[in-house]
Amino acid sequence: MDRNQLDEIISLCLQELYDQDGQILAQDIGERAICGRLAMLMVPKFPVYSVDIEYNRKGPGLEPKDIEMPDENGELTASRVFPDIIVHERGHNHRNLLVVEVKKSTNAVGDEHDLAKLQALCGQLRYQNGLFLRLSTGPNSALTGVQRQWVEGPATGEF
Repeated sequence: MDRNQLDEIISLCLQELYDQDGQILAQDIGERAICGRLAMLMVPKFPVYSVDIEYNRKGPGLEPKDIEMPDENGELTASRVFPDIIVHERGHNHRNLLVVEVKKSTNAVGDEHDLAKLQALCGQLRYQNGLFLRLSTGPNSALTGVQRQWVEGPATGEF
């Protein structure tokens, strides 16, 4: 599945989210609840993959999902991660199609950490694609306010 196909699927899912669940977006409900709804909308679009939220295990031994990220001093440190949404095959790291990090527009924290986390997830855990979504939330929430940024993973062959 190429990036254009993924982008089309994500566009459809976001349209459905804002059409069906606009109330939770307008009411600025918690990020986990919004991610859960988005993941539920993604499931039928990825019939040969699992779509999971905050899935924190990797490989056949189901070890905790850790990545190396720079700490406040710039030193690489292993960090346990709980990606917001992943599209993958469970039990190995050979078909990790997509990792998504979500942030609400009402969250004042910058995007840099999420983008660095996506880079690390793609590079270290072999996700083919990473996507950062800043969802438009609050009283003026609208699909047109959603921001997307794709992160390229390593070339690992056809998924």
